[in-house]
Amino acid sequence: MAFLDILNIPGLLGTDLHSFKRANIYDKIDLGLASVVGIIGVVVLILNGFSTPITCVPTSCESTNTNPNCALDWTYQSGLCKGEVQSFPDASFHYLLVIFALLLVGLLTVPIYWGSNASKELFDNFYYIWAKLKNGDEECKDVEWKRRMHFVLDQLKSGKTLSTRYAIYHGLALVLDLVALVIVGLFTLNFTDLGLDPLGLASTSGGKCAADGFTCAIPNRDLFKWFGVLTCFVLLVKAVINLKCLLFSLGLPGLFGRNFLIYADNLKDNSDKSIYNIQTNPIMVLLHTLLVVLKLIFIAPIQWLLAFCRFYARKHDSPKEIIKRLSATNIRAEQKETKKVEKEAKALETAVNGDDAAVKNGDAAAKNGDAKKEKPKEKEEKKPKEAEEKKEEKKEEPKSTPLVARPAQNWSDLFFIIDILSYNIDPCDLILFMTKINPVPGLENKKVSVDISYLDTTTTTMVVSHTDAGVIEGLLDTELATEGGLQIVGWLEGPTGIMWSQKTQDNPKNLAFAVSLGSTYELVSAVYGRGRMLARLQNFTFQCPQDTKKQIKKYGNNVPLSAFISQSLFQKFSSEGVTA
Repeated sequence: MAFLDILNIPGLLGTDLHSFKRANIYDKIDLGLASVVGIIGVVVLILNGFSTPITCVPTSCESTNTNPNCALDWTYQSGLCKGEVQSFPDASFHYLLVIFALLLVGLLTVPIYWGSNASKELFDNFYYIWAKLKNGDEECKDVEWKRRMHFVLDQLKSGKTLSTRYAIYHGLALVLDLVALVIVGLFTLNFTDLGLDPLGLASTSGGKCAADGFTCAIPNRDLFKWFGVLTCFVLLVKAVINLKCLLFSLGLPGLFGRNFLIYADNLKDNSDKSIYNIQTNPIMVLLHTLLVVLKLIFIAPIQWLLAFCRFYARKHDSPKEIIKRLSATNIRAEQKETKKVEKEAKALETAVNGDDAAVKNGDAAAKNGDAKKEKPKEKEEKKPKEAEEKKEEKKEEPKSTPLVARPAQNWSDLFFIIDILSYNIDPCDLILFMTKINPVPGLENKKVSVDISYLDTTTTTMVVSHTDAGVIEGLLDTELATEGGLQIVGWLEGPTGIMWSQKTQDNPKNLAFAVSLGSTYELVSAVYGRGRMLARLQNFTFQCPQDTKKQIKKYGNNVPLSAFISQSLFQKFSSEGVTA
């Protein structure tokens, strides 16, 4: 599955029409380099064989070849001397290359990121929204579909599955690349004549065996040396690629391919508040990443162990222990009413007890006299009681609930997918997609500005200017800065046919046309970027005046378009896009 995901074989065959090319150029290079290491290992194994060959001859043959013993077959003796003369790199280098090739290619088959159903499901969810909005399906206007879209987008904004899996995969690949690079490099040093052997892997016999009676040589040492150099170079490039991909998953805005984090930070809603919470300080991003890694290594295992122990001990809440929580507002209202009832009951008991005592003592008259005296006292006593009740009510007033700050969205699945797709899809399309899922005006809001557009009466040239589309136009200009920015392409349809535009020197987005006075024209225009149409603008109709003397006296040689548009045309086309 991982190979299919990276190579996108179904897409190449034309059988997979409902998926993205998830692998960027770096993932494909990583797969290609892993395959190169595998090819090198197989070639070395074929050329060398399963056992490294060794040739041994008597020591006397070094000085002269006339000795009859030099012509004998010493294969048996070579086999006896193999264990004594060969070093560990000589005997195992070809196996080492094959093992590392299997590990590098085998890592791709582990469903960490590639081949994982969780990763593919998130991409499929995003593709469903992307395809519907890009094609402008009628279903997109349905309220329930929009609600489902926002649920899916909310899941992508809050999730960090893709960043985590991508970082784990390329982190393991980077560690494996570095380990293979170091080991292959040390083995290769053993095959050179530099005398460098940091680990002491070279043979101590010096090519002699049988009490220095035979001299042995390994003919494939040069083969091992050059293939070792080639493998080290491939592993070094592969390690750099995996390091770049690992840094991509860190979510550093504007660095290592995370340009859309910068774009998202500039998006604001109608109340001028940031739509997304992007941490743009790279130091804070690195600190947050470090804390997450430390928590994953040291704290997460303990939490998993405690959760397992709690589950194994059956200490989770049973259904009987779950009590339905009443509303906090209802609880406070019931408490206040209970206190009032208790106070009224106490007051009645006090009054009844006082009346009974007065009747028993026969002091009814005295009681009436005392009651008159006690009335002002009771009023005085009620005042402090009311004050106390007000204080108690103030104490019982609900406190505002503290809200948790929005977490940074540098590692969200949404921006991970968008930045990954920017390698295979034009970033301009992705920027325009942001306007469809966020309350941000798009390029279609660009309209002819009748105040800035003007007629140059000296050359009868109409210079048409459009309004600014806001932050999206600025983002597109930034993306296309090295390619001339956004371009307005259009023509005029008039009595003489189609009139093509010319560019002005002061503003390349303005359109200039040579017009005839008294004629009516219709402007047809669109916004282009990288030679592709990004948005179609609304048509605009205007009529040039027969006589411009009055306008010249008032405005000079450059008469604004708003000065000679007839009121009827202005009212007719204002609903279609005319703005002052």
